[in-house]
Amino acid sequence: MDGSEIDDWHEQLTGQIKELEARGGGTLELADGVYEITKPLRLPVSVSLVMTPYAVIRARRGFQGDAVIVKGGGKSSKFCYHGGWIRGGVIDGNRLPLTGLRVESGVARMEIADLEVLNALHKGIHVLGSGYETNLTRVRCDVELNTRYAPQSIGIHFEKGDCKVILAHVIGYETGLRSDASSNWFTMIHVWNSDDTQGPMKYCFYCNGGNNTFNQCYADSPTIAGFYITKPHQSMVQCRVYYSRWAKDNSGAGFLITPEGKHGSYLGNVLFGNNEHRLAEAFSGELDGACILGTSSWGVVGGLENRIPSGSSVDYPPLNIVGSGVRLTPQATPPLSDQGVVGELRWVDDGTASALWVKTARGWKKSELV
Repeated sequence: MDGSEIDDWHEQLTGQIKELEARGGGTLELADGVYEITKPLRLPVSVSLVMTPYAVIRARRGFQGDAVIVKGGGKSSKFCYHGGWIRGGVIDGNRLPLTGLRVESGVARMEIADLEVLNALHKGIHVLGSGYETNLTRVRCDVELNTRYAPQSIGIHFEKGDCKVILAHVIGYETGLRSDASSNWFTMIHVWNSDDTQGPMKYCFYCNGGNNTFNQCYADSPTIAGFYITKPHQSMVQCRVYYSRWAKDNSGAGFLITPEGKHGSYLGNVLFGNNEHRLAEAFSGELDGACILGTSSWGVVGGLENRIPSGSSVDYPPLNIVGSGVRLTPQATPPLSDQGVVGELRWVDDGTASALWVKTARGWKKSELV
C-alpha cells in the first residue's frame, strides 16, 4: 500500500486493523510513502505493524490526541500468545508535543525493532505498566537538532519490568532514557542532544528502577548527571560519560547516587570532559554500599575512587582481600579530626617514623610500627 493518494489515512488504516482483528489477528503491512493521520492509530494486541524502511506514519497538524500510535487492548491473537511486532519505518510526531509510540499496560512478549521515532517532542517511546518482555532493538528516538523539546520530555520511558533495550539512539530530550521498573536490561544506548537549540539534557539515564543493568551505554552531554541513580542494586558496566560541551565548567556528575540508590556496582566505566567543560565529580552522592572499580577518566575534577562494597544489608565483611594482601599509600602527616570515616585505616610515614592510624567512634587512634 502506498501512502501518497489519501490526505488522512486514519479511517483507512483503522478499517484494515479492525478486519485483521476480526479474523483473530494479523499484520498490517505498509510500503514506502507518507501516511498522515489526524488521530491516534490503535493497534490491538492481536495486530502487528510491519513497515518498509521509508514508510512514514505522520501526525498531521491539528492532531487530536497525545500519541501517534497506541499499542494495546483487545483479545490475544488466536494463532499464538504474544503482543506481536512493530517493525521498520518511521513514526513522525511532526514536531508536536506528543508521544510517538505508547505501549499500554498488559501487553506482553512484544518486539519493537528497526524503527525510527522522529520529532515526537514529549516522549519518543513510552512503555507502561503491567506485562513483561516489551523489547526494543535497533531503534532511534530523534528530535531534529534545531527543534526545542517539550518540558519534562523523555526519549525512551519504561514503566514495565523484565524488558530489554539493545542498540538504541536518543537525541534531543530533557531526559534521554528513564526506567521506573525493575529487572530491565539496557545495552549499547547512545543518548545526547544539542543543548543550545534543543535544550539541556539534564539526565542522560534516569535510573529509577531497582536491579536494572546498564551495559556499554553512552551518556553524552548531560548537564546534571550522566546516570542518576534513585533505586538500589543497579549495575553500570563499561559505560561512558562525556560531560556536556555547553554546560558550566567544573559542574555536573557522572554518576549521581541518591540515598535510596545504594548498593550499586560500577565496573570499568570511563568518564571524560575537556579543559573548558570539566566534569566536577565522577561519583557523587550516597556511595554507601557502592562497588566502584576500574574507572578511567580525564577532564574530571574530583569524585574519583575505588570502593569495595560496605554498609550493605547483607551479612558479609565490608573488606576482604586475599592473595597479596592490602597495600596502603603513605601520607606524610597524621589525618585531621574531620577527615575519614569510622573504620578507615591510614599509614603515616614522615620519613623518620611510621604509624598506622585507625578512625574509631572516638576519633583517630595511632599505632606505632616497630
